[in-house]
Amino acid sequence: MIIQNINKTLIAAIFPLFIFTGNPDYEAIEPSGQPELVHLSIASKKTVRSSPSMTVTWCTSPTKGRQYVKYGSTPDLELGSGGKRKESDNGLIWTSVLKNLENNTKYFYKCGSDASGWSPLYSFVTEPEYNSTTSFRTGIFGDTQNNANNEEFQKTRHIAGLMQTYSPAFTLHMGDIVDNGSDAASWKGFLSVTQELNAAVPLMPVPGNHDVENKPGDNFQSPFPAYYDLFNLPGNEVNYSFTYKNVRFIAVFSGAAEAASKTGQVRYQPGSPEYVWLDKELSMAEADKDVLWIVVFMHYPLNSFGWSNIKLWKESLLPLIEKHRVDLCLAGHRHVYERHLQMKNGIPVPSDSNNTYTSGKGTVFITLGTAGGNPTETGGKEMPSMVFTPDEKMYSFGIMDISNESITLRVFSQDNIMTDWVTIHK
Repeated sequence: MIIQNINKTLIAAIFPLFIFTGNPDYEAIEPSGQPELVHLSIASKKTVRSSPSMTVTWCTSPTKGRQYVKYGSTPDLELGSGGKRKESDNGLIWTSVLKNLENNTKYFYKCGSDASGWSPLYSFVTEPEYNSTTSFRTGIFGDTQNNANNEEFQKTRHIAGLMQTYSPAFTLHMGDIVDNGSDAASWKGFLSVTQELNAAVPLMPVPGNHDVENKPGDNFQSPFPAYYDLFNLPGNEVNYSFTYKNVRFIAVFSGAAEAASKTGQVRYQPGSPEYVWLDKELSMAEADKDVLWIVVFMHYPLNSFGWSNIKLWKESLLPLIEKHRVDLCLAGHRHVYERHLQMKNGIPVPSDSNNTYTSGKGTVFITLGTAGGNPTETGGKEMPSMVFTPDEKMYSFGIMDISNESITLRVFSQDNIMTDWVTIHK
C-alpha cells in the first residue's frame, strides 16, 4: 500500500461533523466524485506487540486528481494519508493504510478531496494494549446474500443496525456476502446498507460459495473480481490472519466446497500450499506466549447438520484443526444457528455444563449463517455433538466478548433477543 503525508497546511482547518443517516434504497447508490461505500479493515500485524494499523477503502466515479484520508485523534484531522487508486467495474476504488496508530485511541477521519468533496466525518477506536486487562468485543454475522426475503438487503440492514448498538471493535463475516458474486450492483448494495457500521467498525470477511466461481474451469473457486476490488484484507485476502490484542484470528477460504467435492478439488487437502500455510500459522500462534486465544473462521462448517456437512472438506481440514489448539471455529453456509460441543479428535469433551468449557481441551464449533439469506429448515438435534439449534427459522447474529480470562459468545435473534450463549474459560 502506498501512503504519503500531505502538507499540513492543507488540513489545518477544523471540519464540521456530518451525520450519516443511511441510504433508503441501495439500488440508487452509484459512486460519484463524492466518496461512497466507505469501509474499514484491519491491517495485519506480525506480532501482538506491533502498532495498530487501519485500512480505509472508499469508492468514487472516475474523477481527476488525488484523494486522501485526513485523520487524527481530534476532529481537527491533523494528519493525512494519500489514497492508492484502482480502476474497476465499480468505478474508482481508493485505499489508504493508516499506520503506527496509538493503542486504545479514538481516531476521527474522512476521505476524499477538496476538488471532489469529502465523506462525512467518521471515527474508529484502536485495539487495547496487548498486556492490558481490557476486554474487547466483536460482531459475528454471515450469509448476507440478497436472495428471497432479502432482495434489497433489508434484513441485513436491520441486523447490521442491531450489531452496531453493541459497539463491537470489528466484525467477522462468514461469507456469502452476496447472492451472485458476478453482479457488481450486489456488492455495492451490501456495502451501502452496512456503511454506517463498516465506516466505524472494521469488516473482516472470508468468501463463501456465492462469492466465487462455482463452474469447473480455469477460474473455478476463484472469488469474483469485485471481492478483490472492494475489500483490502491481509495476505492474499482469502487465507489470511491478523492479531488483535492477544488473539490470533485466522480466515480459512473454503471455496465452493460442495461443488469441489464432486471433482476432488476441495481446498486444504493435506500437502496443499494452503494446508501447509495454515499448519504454520497455527503452530506460530501456539508458540507465541503472548497469544492467549486462537479463533478460526470460514464459510463451510466442519461440524454441521445435513447438506452443509461436506465429507471431503471435513476429512481434509478437521484433523489439522484438531492437531492444534484452536479455541473456537466459526462458520456459516447453513442459514441457521448451530452450536456443537467442545470436540477433540471427533469426540465430545466431558463438561459439567453445556454452556461453559475450559480452553485447551478441544475446539468449540459454531455455525452462524443467518444475517440475510433466507433461513433454512431447522434440524440436527439428534446429532451427538449438537448442543443448541433453534426450534424455528430465524435471522440472527453473534456478539463475542474476549478478555484475558474468557471468551463469551452470545447469539441474538432479529428481535434482539438472546437465544443462546457459551463461555470458554482459561
